[in-house]
Amino acid sequence: MRLAILLALLSASAVQAQVERLDHKITATGLGVEFPGGYACEPISSPFASPTRHDGSTRRGDRNTGLHGGLDLSLGIGTPLLAVAAGEVIALGEGGALEGIYLWLRHAPDDTGTPYFVFSKYQHLSTRPALRVGERVEAGAVVGSSGATGTAGKQYGPNGYPHLHLSTFYGPSGEYTIDGMFGSRVHGKDARLDDPLILYVEGLRDLSAVRGLADERRKVRPGVVGQDGRIHPEGRKTVWPVSCKETDHGSG
Repeated sequence: MRLAILLALLSASAVQAQVERLDHKITATGLGVEFPGGYACEPISSPFASPTRHDGSTRRGDRNTGLHGGLDLSLGIGTPLLAVAAGEVIALGEGGALEGIYLWLRHAPDDTGTPYFVFSKYQHLSTRPALRVGERVEAGAVVGSSGATGTAGKQYGPNGYPHLHLSTFYGPSGEYTIDGMFGSRVHGKDARLDDPLILYVEGLRDLSAVRGLADERRKVRPGVVGQDGRIHPEGRKTVWPVSCKETDHGSG
């Protein structure tokens, strides 16, 4: 009995040791999302800077002072994940607890139509993506599949929580370094962690202006990939990270 308890404690300590501390200073942006008419898209289950998870439980305090460093979408295992914009694969692999299998993309200003570089990270993938570092992907291209890697144990139980955690860093340069316990942390030069919904704010020239936007600009309208595999509205450079189903109310 004592041996079993000791082994359980050692196992818990090992999992804890796999979690890297994160100390980004973040605040909520107040942004929301509205999808094109005629499309039903997976909603956000836990928004950026939320103190709670999808199930209402409180987040651990040693990561970004207890605030969510990205947005979550609750997805079935194997759901295709899409590039939010054209970009380059800069890192992929398997991290530790709360991370799982991950993918990093770098998006230049020409890729997003914004004046800054964006570094996007996809976490908890089901399998390692069949991509190579240095490979280019187009907006809306499938870059991986959703899973629950890195989520099993503690809060989510033995089966984990299948979902996509998407985080984005915004900066003035495409330069970056990679470090971390698992080589899974990309640091864009002078880049900062902020809300992925900023990607979809049209005409934003200054990141510092996000939290002062007028109410009518706080509702972002991303492009979506329909069941036909095309981006709607046509020509949109940034898209929702999973495809959307067409409804009976038109094609958008």
